[in-house]
Amino acid sequence: MKKVTEYFEKYREASRHLRNIYYVPKDDDVWDILDDFEEVSVLLFKHLVCAPLNIGYEKYDWFNESISCFKLQAQGSRLPIMINRIPNVNHGHWDHEIHTVDPDDLTLDFICYFDWNPQGVIDNRYIMCKISDAKVSKNVIGHIGLVESHYVEIHHAGHS
Repeated sequence: MKKVTEYFEKYREASRHLRNIYYVPKDDDVWDILDDFEEVSVLLFKHLVCAPLNIGYEKYDWFNESISCFKLQAQGSRLPIMINRIPNVNHGHWDHEIHTVDPDDLTLDFICYFDWNPQGVIDNRYIMCKISDAKVSKNVIGHIGLVESHYVEIHHAGHS
């Protein structure tokens, strides 16, 4: 697998800057502004991540489904993770009993960057991911997780 974190970091920074400067939601048009930014964000991702890696980006519903060709790989001795209590749900309660895992326990597929309050200033601090496999923590396969971006590297699995 090829390490591609640098492409994601470029996207993360560019999207964060554009969103916080040019697409700041106002009280009267919050959802319209956020919808407009989502269109821009997808284009940024296609051009800053997919194009340099020659990935057929038309195959995916970016930011709405897990992208199995992008794997998160934990750095360090333990990975802090928030796991949704209900499988395949990307909102609600992030209070699963598992809070940290060994770095090689879970297979994590990238979904999108995440912030708790999309209507405020964003940081893209978290990466939302799908747990597609596990060596030990089998009961969380299929759940959605949140990890802080600085705890992981992102790798391209080579199938796109």
